[in-house]
Amino acid sequence: MSHSEQDMQQENLFQSMLRALREEKDFSCDGTQEISEKQTHLSVVLLTPQYVYKIKKPRDFGFCNYTTPSRRRYFCLQEVLLNAPLAPNVYLGVAPILQCSGEHFRIGPVLASDELPEAGTHYQEGIVIDYAVVMRRLPEDTTLASLIQAGQITPEIMREVAQTIARFHMATPTNASITTFGDAQTIRQNWEENFRQIQPYIGRVLEREAYDALRRYVAQFLQAHDPLFTRRLLQGRIRDCHGDLRLQHVYVLPTTNHSPARHILLLDRIEFNERFRYGDVASEVAFLVMELEMARHHDLSMNFLQAYIAETGDTDLYTLLPFYICYRACVRGKVTAFLLDDPEIETDQSRQAIQEASDLFAFAVRTTNSDTHHPLLLCIGGLMSSGKSTLAHTLQQHLSFPLFSSDVIRKQLTRQSPAMHQAEHYGKGNYTPSWNRKTYAALAQHALPYLEQGRSVILDASFSRREERQVLARAAVALGAKVVFIECVCPPEVALARLHGRWQSHFDGTSHEASPEAVLASDGRPDLYATQAAHWEPFESALEPWVTHILLTTTSPLVETVQQLLTKLSLECTSRYA
Repeated sequence: MSHSEQDMQQENLFQSMLRALREEKDFSCDGTQEISEKQTHLSVVLLTPQYVYKIKKPRDFGFCNYTTPSRRRYFCLQEVLLNAPLAPNVYLGVAPILQCSGEHFRIGPVLASDELPEAGTHYQEGIVIDYAVVMRRLPEDTTLASLIQAGQITPEIMREVAQTIARFHMATPTNASITTFGDAQTIRQNWEENFRQIQPYIGRVLEREAYDALRRYVAQFLQAHDPLFTRRLLQGRIRDCHGDLRLQHVYVLPTTNHSPARHILLLDRIEFNERFRYGDVASEVAFLVMELEMARHHDLSMNFLQAYIAETGDTDLYTLLPFYICYRACVRGKVTAFLLDDPEIETDQSRQAIQEASDLFAFAVRTTNSDTHHPLLLCIGGLMSSGKSTLAHTLQQHLSFPLFSSDVIRKQLTRQSPAMHQAEHYGKGNYTPSWNRKTYAALAQHALPYLEQGRSVILDASFSRREERQVLARAAVALGAKVVFIECVCPPEVALARLHGRWQSHFDGTSHEASPEAVLASDGRPDLYATQAAHWEPFESALEPWVTHILLTTTSPLVETVQQLLTKLSLECTSRYA
């Protein structure tokens, strides 16, 4: 029998087994239960209310070879061995899959590694043909991804996640062999493999220009930072890591009567290729940062990063993160693109894969633009209802820069919900000079670490006082940033009409859910407008020499205003900093 015939025979057996197991009601751990299913590029996952059965596909992906039952047996055991310490009481073990007669298949009991029979041997009433990793099913709403989507993640939880990962990194092994995986030559080879595997998807999920831009960026970064990669080797930063540290793989189990502390669990550590686990801890940190950034949770990203650095002292992350974020986005994009060639993937999932892979590669390209000597600090200000928050939100969607809002931060500092609004007099309540200083100091604390690592930032605040602009600009320029103050203006009658409609909507329940968070958090109202305008301190270039000033009228359609600003940004920044 030829190799291709063997592959076909094994694939047919695998599909027959899956069809039978989908209907099987006698799973040894569960009894009679409803069964659902998930597909990944590597595995088929069968889920019951209490348990998860993960069955590896009999495929050779180049970086991962599951083509024989003996290989699948070995990697199932490895998966449990590697993951059990990071997720206690979740990875229960490995169970044999039995062919009992004809088209009758069933999953046997979980067995100890030294008791797990080889494929082809008789066990109980059948023949062992495959294996399943058996896990206790955790609530889907306890993943970091779900909790973030539900708005239930606090800075404290992100700090606990960072500390858990940092302690794992400091404890996980390293040695001379593992260290070689962090040298520049090995990293270059990893990139070359990625580029080869990405190439078939040019024109499907990324354009040739983007592909070429990524290749140029990688070559230039590796050449420019060769001493840094060498220093990482000497510092012991190359470790046996997790390898696939995604938001979906981090579980935050809440406190209970029996367990007063939260439990942070890390699942799905890579078992199929040591090379994907061995590497710089910076690459692993970048994976989680990338996912937080793509989900547009820049504040949580910074909470995580700062807590990790505080725990480890690894300040080189500020330089390395853009490079490794780009790498992780490309790997994720590539792996997602693999689904396009999987015959088991349905049309809807294929469309979703195209969109997801395209977004990941676009994000990777944008990240390459952040590694410059002159990141941008875009301060978008103006009088209330001048359109600054809407503009900042839309600009962030175009540029993918982190965005921080004074209205949102002020509510966080005063422990108020963004939906809670105060009818205070001008300069009173949460808007006293003291609270203003605290708010702008917090804006700086959020923005400056990004600028320090060479990444551009958008700030949304009134910036009505010259001192507020000056203090922030000096700190940003000291980090090599270009500072642009974008002053939004519109006729008073337009602003007052916007204010009246928005303030009324806060209290009659008509606030639009799609509105930017900063718009929803604003306490601006019509009776404050004239007083704020009277206190406005206009921009003066002689007093603010570090700042480029752009005056932007916001009465045109938003898409035109944004395009106008993008054009001005390109021209202004080029002329001022050439």
